[in-house]
Amino acid sequence: MKNQKGVTLLELIIVMVIIAIGATLMAPGISSWIPIYRLKSTTRDIASTMRIAQMKAISNNLSYQITFDPPNRSYILQYDTGGIIVNDGDVQVISSGVQFNTTFAGNIAIFRPDLTITGGDVNLTNTKGSQKTIRLAGRRIRIE
Repeated sequence: MKNQKGVTLLELIIVMVIIAIGATLMAPGISSWIPIYRLKSTTRDIASTMRIAQMKAISNNLSYQITFDPPNRSYILQYDTGGIIVNDGDVQVISSGVQFNTTFAGNIAIFRPDLTITGGDVNLTNTKGSQKTIRLAGRRIRIE
């Protein structure tokens, strides 16, 4: 008797059919999860940029700001060198399927070296209608 190791063609076809059925069943679940992931990811990115602006304002003793451009779905970190606004990095474009607006005057959030920040919100919404808010109040940056 020979000990034959390996798989037959029939076993291979059965495994491939099971994988194809599983992938077909999971695809709708993944597509409904993507907008939620994009919303959470964008919210974290903006909040992180705000925290960086706050830390840089203190450590460099300069006012930093984030200028938001809702129609173009973008924002940029900048600093003030005594009347001249300088970009600190590139324009950041938010994920597709996420829209936002702000309650900041002129869509600019300002972070000063004395730890004060302009109060206001960034409201984000995805294509499924889910919402997140980044709230600046006092010296805090909160995600709600």
